[in-house]
Amino acid sequence: MNIICALISNTTFLTVLSGTLVFIIGQIFIEFILKPIRNYKQLQADTAFCLRMYRDKFINCVEDENASLAAKEIGAKIIAYAQEKPWFVQITKEDLLECCGQFSVLYYACQGGLRESYKYEQTKNAEKIIVKTMNLFWSAWQDEV
Repeated sequence: MNIICALISNTTFLTVLSGTLVFIIGQIFIEFILKPIRNYKQLQADTAFCLRMYRDKFINCVEDENASLAAKEIGAKIIAYAQEKPWFVQITKEDLLECCGQFSVLYYACQGGLRESYKYEQTKNAEKIIVKTMNLFWSAWQDEV
C-alpha cells in the first residue's frame, strides 16, 4: 500500500504514465480511425487513376492486357477493402461490391468478352456507376458522367 501511495505522489512516475497513455491512445486512433480513412482515399485515387488511364480502352472496348489487368487489380482491391471497411466510412459494402462488379465489366471489355452490340453502353454505364458510387470527382467528365 505504501508503494502505491509513493508512486502516485511521485511526479516522474505520473508523467511517464500519462505520456504512455497518450501514446497508446494516439496509436489506437491512428490504427482504427486514420488508417482506414487513408486506405479508402488511396482506393479512390487508384480507381480514378485506372479509369482515367485506360478510359479510351474501356469505352472503345479495345483488347488490351494492361487495361484488363488494371481493372482486375482495382476490383480485387475493392473486394479487399470491403472486407476490412470500418463502420464510419460512408460507402457501404454493397456499393463496394457493385463497383467491383462494374470493374469486371471493364475487365471483360478489354478481354473481348462483351457482346458486340452492347459493348459501348455497358462500359459507359459501368464507368458512370463506379464514378458515382466511389464519389469520384471528374472535372473533365462532369457533363459526361
